[in-house]
Amino acid sequence: MTTSPTMILYYDEVSPPVRGVLLAIAALGVKDRIKLEYIDLFKGGHLDSDYLKLNPLHTVPVLRHGDLTLTDSHAILVYLCDTFAPPGHTLALPDALTRAKVLNMLCFNNGCLFQRDAEVMRKIFSGAITDPTQHLKPIEAAIDALEQFLQRSRYTAHDQLSVADFAIVATLSTVAIFVPLVADRWPRVCEWFGVMEALPYYNDQNRVGLDMLRKHLALKIKL
Repeated sequence: MTTSPTMILYYDEVSPPVRGVLLAIAALGVKDRIKLEYIDLFKGGHLDSDYLKLNPLHTVPVLRHGDLTLTDSHAILVYLCDTFAPPGHTLALPDALTRAKVLNMLCFNNGCLFQRDAEVMRKIFSGAITDPTQHLKPIEAAIDALEQFLQRSRYTAHDQLSVADFAIVATLSTVAIFVPLVADRWPRVCEWFGVMEALPYYNDQNRVGLDMLRKHLALKIKL
């Protein structure tokens, strides 16, 4: 598949979905083949009229590649694999079974873990809640499910690293700002999380944006 014209990623690294995509780009070694366009969420860049023409959902990330515009991070992750991961690459999706397993966990992140995190985040930033501790049971239940998934395989989707791990670790690291990951309850989650934190590109592509988000949260709630 051709990689011309240049891909453009619209991003703000405070966003967990963005950080998942940035992790994938780093793992694929294609940072020099994707142009980054910064959208400042906390200054309302996602509500700019020109940006809304690009993405009426007013969310990040967005990936543009020629006539293609993708407005969901999980679709972007799969497209990056299909475009850049050669046969034999860890992130390649070589067959229907592998693709199904990875998509299953991307859907878990999109439909469950991230949605529960996002609901609490929206309430914090809107001022609806100032103490999230009474709103964490749905998130904890999602982590319980992740623990069960990780009992079955080394990584979230199967026994090797996949883009599902990037999406989930970006969300889970955000959740961990106010839900401590305790090994007594979630031993496999904690083990897997440590493996992800040890990736050579983890700090630059996830922790930097996470620390920025934490500073904004500290203005709203006690951390």
